[in-house]
Amino acid sequence: KNAFGDIPGTGAGRNWAHVNSVDYDPADDSIIISSRHQSAVIKIGRDKAVKWILSAPNGWNDQLKGKVLTPVDAGGKPITCRIGRCEGEFDWTWTQHTGWKVDELSEPGVTVLTVFDNGDGRAFQQPENAAEKYSRAVMYRIDEKKGTVEQIWEYGKKRGHELYSAITSSVEYQADHDSIVVYWASRKLAEGGEPILTEFKRGGQEPVFEMALKGTMGYRAVVIDVKKAFNP
Repeated sequence: KNAFGDIPGTGAGRNWAHVNSVDYDPADDSIIISSRHQSAVIKIGRDKAVKWILSAPNGWNDQLKGKVLTPVDAGGKPITCRIGRCEGEFDWTWTQHTGWKVDELSEPGVTVLTVFDNGDGRAFQQPENAAEKYSRAVMYRIDEKKGTVEQIWEYGKKRGHELYSAITSSVEYQADHDSIVVYWASRKLAEGGEPILTEFKRGGQEPVFEMALKGTMGYRAVVIDVKKAFNP
């Protein structure tokens, strides 16, 4: 696979981007893509111009580096970062999946975004001890006019390698319950798979529901409204 660039980074090959989600934003007729191999979530307009990039600023060319969002704290103060690591709790996403806009919580010029941060190659490194890797469900607030991004919620870092899912997985906001459903799809992959499905009230620090699935794995979890499905 490496001969075709099927690894994170900018090596030569046909899979240098590895886009694993695309979301349409009707507010400005744009799309939001998740490029796993660039560890970047990117918004692109109908004119094919990049509007913003949610990613560590390292390595972007002169044309694109001005599009990289600046991380800020809750007070709007810029957060200091260096080579993929930032002060405080803020972090970018690494080899992520499902960069989806939450329409119900966004407003003109401000995008609320959920992402599954798989966490492989975090801060451009692979730890000597693989057990140090972890995955996160994360929510960001992006001010498109100011070009800033604030991390407003995350879960998974404190549980460490227990929830680590190197590939696949998803995070999705559920407006009807004001909750967030997270599927840690590739957990314990080397052992045959034991995905975990969790649900959080928005802003909650502990899941209100958690279910483990034994001896399997999946790609994403989708919530189905049974009443609507059987009574369209």
